[in-house]
Amino acid sequence: MKYKKVLIGIFIIIIIIFCGVFYYFYNSKPLTSSLIDLEFYTYKGEKYSLNDFKGKYVLLNLFSSYCNSCSVELNIFNKLNNICMKKDFEIVSLIIDKEGIPLLPQIVRSYNLSYTVGIAPSNIFKIFPDFSITPTTYIFNQKGHLVEKITGYENLDGWLKILKKYNMNCN
Repeated sequence: MKYKKVLIGIFIIIIIIFCGVFYYFYNSKPLTSSLIDLEFYTYKGEKYSLNDFKGKYVLLNLFSSYCNSCSVELNIFNKLNNICMKKDFEIVSLIIDKEGIPLLPQIVRSYNLSYTVGIAPSNIFKIFPDFSITPTTYIFNQKGHLVEKITGYENLDGWLKILKKYNMNCN
């Protein structure tokens, strides 16, 4: 009798795990999806689209003003941008929190950011339904296809290793 309850419990757990895995794979988008509809504005009012960067690798970083590791990573992206001054590579950071938008010019000035920084569109969570943590960075190839998602903070050496996978040797 005792073993029967244990077996039933194990069976129920296996069913729950199977349903969760099935739901995840059924609802997740493949990494090769193209996101050419993403349009955004810089804090200066300039309009951009991911299409503007076709033919280049793009690191699209989503950050928030209240995230300490995001602030550190913005500085790392600036260093990376200066190290990897290549024609086929672009870094874009988009702020996701509305409360932080008024702070964006100050953020750009304080870190002396030399790459494209803007405001995420209001539908950012529909464009990236798997996005939930800042910082999160999406890497797109030259054709505009998503090839990798990095969730959380990476140091400069970590980013250099990631870029090396895509033949972006920045050293």
